Amino acid sequence: MKVENCFSNRPDETTLILSGFSEGLHSAVCVVLNEEHELDLYRGDVLLCRFVCSPNELDELCVGWLLSEGYSTDSVEISRDGHRAIAQGGTAVPAHPEKYNLQHTVNASADEMLTLFNLASDKYIRSHGIHECVIKGDGWHILRTDIGRHNAIDKAVGAAVLAGYDLQGAIMFTSGRINVQTVKKAARCKVGCLMSKAVITRDALMLAEKLGLKVLFSVKQGKYITK
Repeated sequence: MKVENCFSNRPDETTLILSGFSEGLHSAVCVVLNEEHELDLYRGDVLLCRFVCSPNELDELCVGWLLSEGYSTDSVEISRDGHRAIAQGGTAVPAHPEKYNLQHTVNASADEMLTLFNLASDKYIRSHGIHECVIKGDGWHILRTDIGRHNAIDKAVGAAVLAGYDLQGAIMFTSGRINVQTVKKAARCKVGCLMSKAVITRDALMLAEKLGLKVLFSVKQGKYITK
């Protein structure tokens, strides 16, 4: 896949001095706020997706979204202002996730994945306004953050694809709630296991079982829930 990214990453957070109120007193407080960026992804003249995202790694976001939503493409071009991306070639109709029964080809426990996931915890602590996703494959791992939980997944997927890594059988760990869309994204990418610090919806759990995708949720150190 050919990717041309004419957009230069902007800082995804800003530090401001604001007025705080606590215990009856006003005082100056230093806060870190996350930046928002808008990006429209087109196939030709057809709008596929409108992102509200962090202003960085837009090439990874587009590539990851196309793959995890079941589209194929030959090229992606992102404009200089970062507000428009155009995908060309490939199939125009998204593929449905298919049933599969993958075994773990990546050897990593929930605690090991949590340790990798926590590598970005200092960034979360600064603003409490981002989501994270880490994907671990055979001999590699990639971690990405974004203001949107699905965006973080797409950026991690896109980064892996652009680096030439094989997602099949990998483990995906997300900070966000697992819903039906999350399960579909993981299934289309053929990951072997989907984990989350958060909870899962009933519909997502039923779909994961139908598709043969193993899920672990409410993951904490030394504990998790699965079916």
